[in-house]
Amino acid sequence: MKTRRITILSAFLLILSVSTFAKKTPVSQPFFTKSDFSNWIYILRDKAVNPVNVFKMDNGVLQITGISSGYLRTKKTYSNFELSVEWRWTTIAANSGVLVHIQPKDSVWPVCYQVNQKADAAGDIICMNGLWAKECTDSVRFTVKKMQPSNEKPVGEWNSMKVISKNKTLKVFVNGMLQNYITGLTAGEGFIGFQNEGKPLEFKSLSIKELK
Repeated sequence: MKTRRITILSAFLLILSVSTFAKKTPVSQPFFTKSDFSNWIYILRDKAVNPVNVFKMDNGVLQITGISSGYLRTKKTYSNFELSVEWRWTTIAANSGVLVHIQPKDSVWPVCYQVNQKADAAGDIICMNGLWAKECTDSVRFTVKKMQPSNEKPVGEWNSMKVISKNKTLKVFVNGMLQNYITGLTAGEGFIGFQNEGKPLEFKSLSIKELK
């Protein structure tokens, strides 16, 4: 009987500790839902255009209609992180990108590193508007080309991208393949954004994991 009481007590304490931990563990807000729309800053070249007509979020999917040009970005800055996202072209393969380490102030186009999603160039990294890396060899070569041949999927199919920012380096994977790695970044912290360059596309399954 004594052994049974100890077993029951142990089980109760285990359930209590798990319950307490669950209450203390914050649940992250999912990206690209209707409730997530207010968590972003929207920058459009045509300031007369309402962002709700360009960036549409629902059920974890960001639809970019292609009206005007610009981007949306986080309100929070990030330094060391692992970003994963999927994207696809819905009508024609065109040009877009994930913008990392965006610096104040906002403009079209901002000071940042663009991880390219341009057709046949997904994985290129563009050092935009004065940012630099060791792999940028001179004032002309501000685009660091991807390492491997293009491995994007056809229009309508989802591609995956992973961007790892760690101690002023960037590592980029496209559809599971390492496509780029740059070092000695002149900016190691900033906002994260997604680009609209005038053609419709979609993003989904965004996760941003902060690294120590």
